[in-house]
Amino acid sequence: MTEASGGFFNNLTFAVKGEKGIATGDGWVKGVTSVGTAVGGRFELDPESAQSMVETADWVASTMRDQMMKARSLISARPPAEDPASLSFQKVAAASFTTGAGYVEESYNYHRELAEKLKKALDVYKGSDEQAGQDVNDSGGGVIR
Repeated sequence: MTEASGGFFNNLTFAVKGEKGIATGDGWVKGVTSVGTAVGGRFELDPESAQSMVETADWVASTMRDQMMKARSLISARPPAEDPASLSFQKVAAASFTTGAGYVEESYNYHRELAEKLKKALDVYKGSDEQAGQDVNDSGGGVIR
């Protein structure tokens, strides 16, 4: 399920919370003075946990993508013989394989979307480090000796 089609995480916000503040996929959260003052539906993670979750969700999504392709191939499997019993069994099996392939696809979409939303918040958070470094370089600053 993509965001346009009503993804599982559409009503949730993932936030990376650290020394620099709270970053979400939409940018920095402003005006939050204490935990719980922001709108509900937000998961706050420290940068290291967020990175670990992105890597794990990416790995699971990749694995599920491979499984999804294998599951889809089972749908078109041919019966061992063209006799009525084999044909009937294959018809039932194909319906079962179709259901299974749909489940695997949903699991793939779930983990892919989780990784994407977490990565957006993490990129905003990490981007401030990169921007600060660039600002120091642009200003002619650097290490003072």
